[in-house]
Amino acid sequence: MNRALQFQATYSRMIARELQLDDAGLQALLAGTSLTPRQLFQLDQHVSAPDQYAIIRNALALSGNTAFGLQLGSHLHVSAHGPLGVAMSCAATLRESFSATARFHELRAQFMRVHYRQVDDHYRMELQLQVPFDEVGLFLIEAMVASSLWIIEFVLGRPLHEAVIELGYPAPAHAARYGEYLHGHYSFDHDITCISIPVTLLDTPNPFSDAEAYAQALLQCERIEAATRPQESWRERISTLLQQHPGQLWTLAEVAQVFSVSTRSLIRHLRADGSCYQAILDEELRRQAQLHFESPRHTVASVAAALGYRDVSAFRRAFKRWAGQTPQEYLASRKG
Repeated sequence: MNRALQFQATYSRMIARELQLDDAGLQALLAGTSLTPRQLFQLDQHVSAPDQYAIIRNALALSGNTAFGLQLGSHLHVSAHGPLGVAMSCAATLRESFSATARFHELRAQFMRVHYRQVDDHYRMELQLQVPFDEVGLFLIEAMVASSLWIIEFVLGRPLHEAVIELGYPAPAHAARYGEYLHGHYSFDHDITCISIPVTLLDTPNPFSDAEAYAQALLQCERIEAATRPQESWRERISTLLQQHPGQLWTLAEVAQVFSVSTRSLIRHLRADGSCYQAILDEELRRQAQLHFESPRHTVASVAAALGYRDVSAFRRAFKRWAGQTPQEYLASRKG
């Protein structure tokens, strides 16, 4: 067990609610933990890994339902996921919702790694459990799969019958009950757990789209991430921010706003690190441009657009400043 993992208390509160526990039941849910009922219901409380494991084991016993992870995940409202849930539910499209999840899922689920990629005409959400696959691990991945499908269906506004759900573990004793909670086709014994959907669904408009709420939710996620991130230099923090937002040409003022500092303070912090914002921006844009040029599909114009440049000439001038040669000269040198 990774004792450094922390879990949002929201999920344990949702477990208590799903089980409809009275005071005695709540005491039973928290048996063997360091938590009191009052602590659990504090707004910003976090739960340690040992306590969360005990709560899950107690919940499985209290529910008498080995499929309780599926049950809970399918009933988790998007608001249970905090600002990330708001971002996912207010995104313009499913593609934008996935983008928010890819960037910030560790704010809510440190026990899981999530990767997105397109394979042919399907888009894959791949889930890798980062804790042992025991009864708790099974509960966590079942809850994650069910919750992820629920959010996708919320954005689409309908059941996702065309989903293909590949489960990276043997069929559990309650395998026959998966159909009660998951739409689509599911199967076991795969190399990795994956939810696959037709790529054509990615740009389906979300009827609950709210651009302002989405932007504010992302900003809140960024602030939470910045507050919980291990101490890094300002140069590292800004580089990470730029890497997380490819295609956006950030100004110094916009970066300062994300980190809730004044522009003057940010300049002063960077000067103390022996750097400046323009140098960090140039370095990251050069890295992204050269990475794009690795693909033969990209042209100078397409790379300029990918980096957020509306004017290809401006991109050419900037690239020469970063790399000491024009994009055409850079591409020619690689061919040679």
